[in-house]
Amino acid sequence: MVSKVFISHKNTDSELARRVATRVRYNGLDIYLDTIDDALAKDGPELADLLLRRMSECDQLIAVVSNQTKDSWWVPWEIGVGSEKAFRMASFSHRHIWLPSYLKKWPELHTDQDVDLYCQYSKENEKAVARQLLQEAFSPDRRTKIVKRGAEDFHKHLMGRLSRGY
Repeated sequence: MVSKVFISHKNTDSELARRVATRVRYNGLDIYLDTIDDALAKDGPELADLLLRRMSECDQLIAVVSNQTKDSWWVPWEIGVGSEKAFRMASFSHRHIWLPSYLKKWPELHTDQDVDLYCQYSKENEKAVARQLLQEAFSPDRRTKIVKRGAEDFHKHLMGRLSRGY
């Protein structure tokens, strides 16, 4: 199964989000980017329900952040949903900008090479989690714990690699 990455962003960052989405697709992962979804003309509860449906089709999230993101209600909401679902996650900013402390929990991406590394680690992590699921007794609770631990390992290893500068 090909992983699918939900690209979260404020509409003012649509061009940067498209660039990130293109790079993720180039690396062989599928994406969901709401700038290509006409159904998003809705607002309020309908939009929340639509985004939940779209996010249920994904297993990862990259939050494209800028100085304007602080004015968004939806980006933090999507990050919270992704966190609750134990998504593999990261933030992407074109420049080094101030991020709220809660975003430091996940890797920070700043370049195309960082996105490439994210995708590489994502594929490796997905294979490791799949192997572990095959080796261990299966129950829904156990599956949730394995997936969550896999996401935590993914974040820890990618953050370490990014901090070392490749």
